[in-house]
Amino acid sequence: MRFDFEKFQQTKAYDLLMGLPLIFWFGYVEGIRARPSLGFAARQLLAQPDSVYLNMRFVSLFASIAFNLLAVYLIVMRGNPVRRSKGWLPNVCGFVGTFLSVGIPYLGPVTLPFGLQVVSTVLLVVGSVGSFMVLAKLGRSFSILPEARLLVTSGPYALARHPLYAVEIVTILGMAMLYKQPQASLLAAGVILMLVVRSHFEEKVLSEAYPEYAEYRMRVKRFGFI
Repeated sequence: MRFDFEKFQQTKAYDLLMGLPLIFWFGYVEGIRARPSLGFAARQLLAQPDSVYLNMRFVSLFASIAFNLLAVYLIVMRGNPVRRSKGWLPNVCGFVGTFLSVGIPYLGPVTLPFGLQVVSTVLLVVGSVGSFMVLAKLGRSFSILPEARLLVTSGPYALARHPLYAVEIVTILGMAMLYKQPQASLLAAGVILMLVVRSHFEEKVLSEAYPEYAEYRMRVKRFGFI
C-alpha cells in the first residue's frame, strides 16, 4: 500500500509531529526551566513587598511562563490548518523570527541607570502580559509558521492585524536594553525584521483562505501603530 504523504499532511498526527519541537521549547526550555527565576523573584518580592520594580519583574516573569504553557496547550489542541504557505522561505522566517531572540541573553547583561531599568521593566511587563492576553484570544489559531487556521478579527485583532507581533516587539525592545550593545540591538532589529516579513507571508495565506480578509486588511493597521 502506497503511503500518501500529502494526505498525511492534512491529519492531526502530522500537525502534532510538526509541533513537537515547539512543545519542547515552550514547555521545557521557556516554561519549566524558568521556574527557578520566578521563585527567586517571589522571594525577593516577599522581602521587599513595597518595591514597584520587584512587583513588575514578578508579573513579567509570571506572564511569560503563563504564555509559554498556554502556547503548549494550544499547539496540542489547535485545529488543522486550512491553508499553508508554499515554499521554504515563509517557514524559515517563521522559525528564525521565533528563535533569533534566544541569542540576546547570551550576550551578557549590562548595568543600566535606574531610569532605563524602569523603562526596560515596563516594556517587558507590557509585552509579556500583552502576549498572554493576545494568545488567549488567538486560541486554536496559534501557529509559528505562516498558516491559516481560524480567522480571528475581534478583541486585540480589531486594533491590529498582528497584535501578537506588536507586543513581541515591545518585549524584544525591553529585553535588548538589558544586554551588551550594540549586539543586542542588532539581534533585536533582526527579530523585528523577521516579524514584519513573516506577517507578509501570513497575510498572503490568510487572503487566499478567507476572501473577507481583504476588507479586514483595509480597515485595520498591521501592528496597530503602522
